[in-house]
Amino acid sequence: MANSTFVMVFMLALIAGSAFAQSPTAAPTVSPTATPTASPPSPVSGEPTSSPTESPAASPPAPPTDLAPSSPTVLPPSISETPTDSPTGAPNAGSLNRVGVAGSVVVVALAAMFVV
Repeated sequence: MANSTFVMVFMLALIAGSAFAQSPTAAPTVSPTATPTASPPSPVSGEPTSSPTESPAASPPAPPTDLAPSSPTVLPPSISETPTDSPTGAPNAGSLNRVGVAGSVVVVALAAMFVV
C-alpha cells in the first residue's frame, strides 16, 4: 500500500510540474535585458617565428578541375543558405497545447493503472 501511495504522489507531482512548465506566464528566471559586449582581444606582441630551413616533402600537383572525371556537374548547396521549406517563426501554440494535453492524459492513465 505504501508503494502505491508513493507512486501516486510521484505521478501527481509529474502532472503538476508539467502544468507549471506549460503555463503561459513569464518564466520564473529573469532573462538578461541586453547581451554582454565582448571586449576586443589584446594585441599579441612578440617576434615572428622563423620559417623552417627545409621544406616538407612535396606532393604531385593536383589535376585541373575541368579535366577531373569525378567532378560534380551541379554545385551542392551552401551550408549558409537557409532551406526554403523550413519554418521561420515559433511553433503553433494550438499544436503545443494538444501535445501537452495528450501527455497529461497519458500520465493520468498510467497513474490510474498503478492504482487499479
